[in-house]
Amino acid sequence: MDRHSSSSDTDEALAGDKKSSSGSLKTKKKSLAKDVKDKLSFLRRRHTDTALSSKDGKLKTTPESVLHWSKSFENLLMDKQGLDLFREFLRTEFSEENIEFWIACEDYKNVHSNKLNTEAQRIYTDFIAVQAPHEINLDSKTRMLTIKNISSPSRQTFEGAQRRIQALMEKDSYRRFLHSDIYQELLGAHRASFSPP
Repeated sequence: MDRHSSSSDTDEALAGDKKSSSGSLKTKKKSLAKDVKDKLSFLRRRHTDTALSSKDGKLKTTPESVLHWSKSFENLLMDKQGLDLFREFLRTEFSEENIEFWIACEDYKNVHSNKLNTEAQRIYTDFIAVQAPHEINLDSKTRMLTIKNISSPSRQTFEGAQRRIQALMEKDSYRRFLHSDIYQELLGAHRASFSPP
């Protein structure tokens, strides 16, 4: 093999490498852009028209219960379908930590007494500790009282914090829920099904 053919083979290989690296660079840029887009997609708020649905695709409610939810926040929280829909609504707003905490507190009240300490620690770690994965917004007085209660847990350990979070949800999230597209459409659908022909 002479030097010239070896050199031209090398040139062709390098040219091929440049083409493939150019293609590879474009692919990498597209991949990077897609990764960034995927990672930032959480910033976009999902519209509640299409984001909410029950697990089987159809929410089973009665017109009375849907109307009952608007009478008080407690009515909504005490109704399984209402609570599920409210929880889904909060997920669309990326603010489900409050309802998750409220539910954890309700579950805690029914925990076997020999598991109170373990469950109290789990709730503290998940919701109350500073920088907790699902940290809730508690004032310092309520937070300190709750932490004190955790040192000797009872069924009332989280009562103050739960009341505080419930009041926050009632004042803010509940009102938005009642004005949300999903609730208004559900209310409208039930009204339409009972309107005279």
